[in-house]
Amino acid sequence: MFAILISFVCWVVLAEGYHNGVTIGLTPYSHPVLSQYHAQDVLGQYSYGYSTPTATKSETKTVDGVTQGGYSYIDSNGLLQSVSYVADPVHGFRVAATNLPQDLPDVAYAKAKHLADYQAIKDEHARARYVLPQAIHAGGLVVQDLPEVVRARAEHLAAVQATLVAHQTHHLQQQLPAVVQDLPEVIKARAEHLAAVENIKARDAAISLSPVHLHNNVAPVHYHVAPQPTYVPIQPITYHPVGLTSQYHAQDGWGQYSYGYTGPLSSKSETKSADGVTRGGYSYIDANGILQTVHYVSDPVNGFRVAATNLPH
Repeated sequence: MFAILISFVCWVVLAEGYHNGVTIGLTPYSHPVLSQYHAQDVLGQYSYGYSTPTATKSETKTVDGVTQGGYSYIDSNGLLQSVSYVADPVHGFRVAATNLPQDLPDVAYAKAKHLADYQAIKDEHARARYVLPQAIHAGGLVVQDLPEVVRARAEHLAAVQATLVAHQTHHLQQQLPAVVQDLPEVIKARAEHLAAVENIKARDAAISLSPVHLHNNVAPVHYHVAPQPTYVPIQPITYHPVGLTSQYHAQDGWGQYSYGYTGPLSSKSETKSADGVTRGGYSYIDANGILQTVHYVSDPVNGFRVAATNLPH
């Protein structure tokens, strides 16, 4: 139901923003959503994303609490910027992106050289303030460094400058964003999720081939009401409602969509194509333990038609 609500809100925004190809109520920089999707389950896992002519985004969260995603967009200079991120309870949030600020090598070198020159001038001014008493009495002459002292100072400043540049370069290399890699627990959770999906598919295939399902199943819709089949009496069963097993939803900017869900005792799916035709169906186990199924189709020409096992004789 949450996925259906989100889809309805997105559909309303699209409907209000565009009418007969004319932009209504949007800024000049707005773009239509070409496609979007959203799916989630009762375990807290979800995945969603969207795509426009100038931006895309996708994000997933697995049952172990790890969130992964990324987005890209074209900036004001016409450059494609992309961002990838991952967050988990152990390592926190990490990001790799093309739009993070960082100094170029020549900028780092110029910065280190400026700091070294500034410190050298500051030291030189500090030394110039110290004058020997004899020089003051002799006429205020300032003490001059000997040639070997001048040479030693120059060598020392050159060594300090080289060390600063090396440290600055090493620091920049350590701060460069690393490519986000899946953690071992993420790889394991993905494998377990895929195995669970395969098990559900196998279970659904077995149910579709069971005698009860084959006995109660109806023929595909042929624009007429299918006859009511005869059922073998089955003793009523007692069950307790539980949560959904899975659900999905997808739509695009042309009004096409598909959604559905599967639960232990019921399921539903529905699609709408660009020509305005809506097709769908649902099934459930009634109070007598009988599987009831309904298939329907609706279009602007022939209206609504249905074939079902629960229609009155």
